[in-house]
Amino acid sequence: MALWNESKGTRTLAAINKLQARFLMRAAIILIAAVILTACATGRSQPGGELGPAMVIGVSSDGRYAISTHKSQHLVLWDLQQHSRDILSTHANIYSAYFIHDRDAFLWQDLDDIVRVQTVDGEVLKQFAHFPTYGHVMDTSLTHYIASDDHWSLFAGHGDEIMPVKQDGISPSFLGTGKLLHLSISEEKGLFVSAGSTTHDGYDIEEHPPVAPEQRWSNYALPVLWNLDTLEPIAQLTGNSSKVDAVISPDGQWVVSGDEAGIGLFWNTDNPERRHRMARYSGGLLLEDAPYGIDDPRRYDMSGLIPVPLADEPDRWGDRSVVTNTTVALAFINDSEEFLRFGTYSHWVALFEAGNPWPQKYFDLGDDPWPSTSSYLRSLSIATSPQANVLVTGHRNDGGITVYRYDPGARTLTKEWVGE
Repeated sequence: MALWNESKGTRTLAAINKLQARFLMRAAIILIAAVILTACATGRSQPGGELGPAMVIGVSSDGRYAISTHKSQHLVLWDLQQHSRDILSTHANIYSAYFIHDRDAFLWQDLDDIVRVQTVDGEVLKQFAHFPTYGHVMDTSLTHYIASDDHWSLFAGHGDEIMPVKQDGISPSFLGTGKLLHLSISEEKGLFVSAGSTTHDGYDIEEHPPVAPEQRWSNYALPVLWNLDTLEPIAQLTGNSSKVDAVISPDGQWVVSGDEAGIGLFWNTDNPERRHRMARYSGGLLLEDAPYGIDDPRRYDMSGLIPVPLADEPDRWGDRSVVTNTTVALAFINDSEEFLRFGTYSHWVALFEAGNPWPQKYFDLGDDPWPSTSSYLRSLSIATSPQANVLVTGHRNDGGITVYRYDPGARTLTKEWVGE
């Protein structure tokens, strides 16, 4: 305690030293606490601000890496084995992440409209100026480059060699529909597929070329099968309704689709004029040629259905099913043999075999965090490596990702990592 010397009216030397020691100790504690708090704040902070929700994700063929572009204009490289991430840019086109098949390289575009082909080690293999892309793809050889603009027009190449592939209308479009035109490639068969929505059904592609004077409505917004080398349309894949997602299998044998109306379809690319229906999870398989009315139960085949998972309590419409046919995205998960169908606003997904109309199994992706299935605008924030059996999704409410691995033998889908 501080003692006063009454005779001299001054503090004793011992009391002064004791007070100084206490002061220095308190200062040291405050300094250490400040350092700790600063370190924690630095660990939480992001270059360029908080990481926004992932808008587009790509996964490397070996399943080692994912690349993502975010609403916050971040470009992030995720190491799915080391469970780490690296923010590569805070100046990225939010719709430009794409991993190139069988390469350690990915596509992205900055806000100065420069497209880069960049390796995971940071080497830029190619770069070129381009229009602002709303989704683009490139093949393994880095020779075929196809990009969409905000009107869902497609162009191949870049610079002086750019040429229109599809430029037949201004609506529907990205802005009018709230969905990217989904592009997927099969290099094995030299094919690619585009899919956005359905407006016109059954147009003859020979009578309505994909490059035409600008008109109000596009004839090529629905799923279309294209030749990657000639850039000519092969077939319109009709039958869907409203917003539609479609992908081609890696071997180019199958195209699968699902839409906002709950219709699921598939085609064998050797006979694209013949479409096949997927069964509805509870309603069964519609027999299109059956001689019965649409409300007649004999119009539906229920023989291949499996039990749907049910919630503990019914929703406000009295429905306990936790799966939905309304589809936001599809992705192959086991080479070209099996694919996943993602229901809108649902964290449950259905597993299908290619060429088989019946759902095989249902998986719960979990709701903590909720996967990015709640917006068609973010339908490309769900991506897979079919070769490595890896699924990566964005999160509904933050900028993280969740990584799952599929076991084809056991038919299990396991959450491996939540990256934040």
